Amino acid sequence: SHSTLVWILQTLPLYRTVLAMIGNVDDVPIILGSRSDIETEKERKMSETNLHLLKVVHFNKLFVGFMFRRYDDVKQLAVAYDAIASLPFSSILISHCMHVFYWGLINFWIARKTMDVIWFDRGEKAIEKMRSYAECSSWNFQNKLLLLQAEQCFYLEDIESAKRCYDAAILSAKEHKFVHEEALACELAGHFMLESGEGRAALPYFLLAQKKYHEWGACAKEESLEKYMKEQFGTETTTETNIGLNIPAEPDLRKRRVS
Repeated sequence: SHSTLVWILQTLPLYRTVLAMIGNVDDVPIILGSRSDIETEKERKMSETNLHLLKVVHFNKLFVGFMFRRYDDVKQLAVAYDAIASLPFSSILISHCMHVFYWGLINFWIARKTMDVIWFDRGEKAIEKMRSYAECSSWNFQNKLLLLQAEQCFYLEDIESAKRCYDAAILSAKEHKFVHEEALACELAGHFMLESGEGRAALPYFLLAQKKYHEWGACAKEESLEKYMKEQFGTETTTETNIGLNIPAEPDLRKRRVS
């Protein structure tokens, strides 16, 4: 039936995203490639009339680009996604909450790169939406709100507040059993520390992020982060005795936890 076809087509972008995370890191450019490279003819035709499918396709590409830190691809996709997301939709799904979360993180990232306040304002709007979600369910959304606030503070160069929010986001994700978001919070905290000139403090966060990505099963992401750490810190910091399940002691986050 038509409804079954629509449902199947909406799962294909998610399927490709999962493949990107668990597969070979070399496959990521294919996922982010032109629509003719990977999308079926039915998918292309359906997305021309189905706004939700079009939004899902773009969001999943955005997610993959963001997770693998492909800034140029993400910025280009973000411009298109913003135009799509501003269109009226007939229903609000739980997936839209996740769209808000990653859309906010992406906007703060682009804002830091471009220093364009338009992207920052979009990030702040995502915080307001996430705050309303957290008021309804702190278990599901508290860690996401804290991570968005950490990225907001990063942009504003409020270093101490950013540290507290990153650590609180990591703890909240851990306590609420969101291992993938614990990994992401650790990684973003590592990038924050590194860009703030605290390279020695950054490494434990990256190592913990790699451990959590491993637990999540995101093999390609784990491989990508390992390569990044070798580029930043040298091969001696990412040998077999220091990665994966043989991770060093986790950083003491509770000393800086947000109340």
